[in-house]
Amino acid sequence: MAKFEEVYEDTLNLFNKHIGESSIPSFLRIKILSNEGLKEIPGKVSKSQDIVKFMTNYDVIIQVNEPIFDELNDNQKDYIVKDLIAQIHYDMDKDKVNILKPDVTTFSGVLRQYDIDTYLGLKESIAVLIEQRKIQEDLAKQAAKVVKS
Repeated sequence: MAKFEEVYEDTLNLFNKHIGESSIPSFLRIKILSNEGLKEIPGKVSKSQDIVKFMTNYDVIIQVNEPIFDELNDNQKDYIVKDLIAQIHYDMDKDKVNILKPDVTTFSGVLRQYDIDTYLGLKESIAVLIEQRKIQEDLAKQAAKVVKS
């Protein structure tokens, strides 16, 4: 069996529906492929290499393990599709496609003890504390320069 295959029409339609509803610019060309050997969950999103882009005109390639994907219920399929396309970001200023990393990285056991809002609040608190520390360090450096002068 080939490593890559075209996805079924219903899978392609589902991806196209969610891509159309997303903020992804319509001029970006995205290829959806089935890869039965894919072990990554929920799938894999990658920018096309220059040679592939030249030959196919696709900017982004999304791979899913379609036999597994087909076993999911409709709500789960929607989740997977949205999760995969959320990784695609187009920077208008730089005219460049970027594949983003997920913004939630934690252990499921810890997340079960708390909730996503606690996790997100904690990340925000840490970001604010880091920013405050940086401001304090910058002020201390400026004060040290004034004292030396």
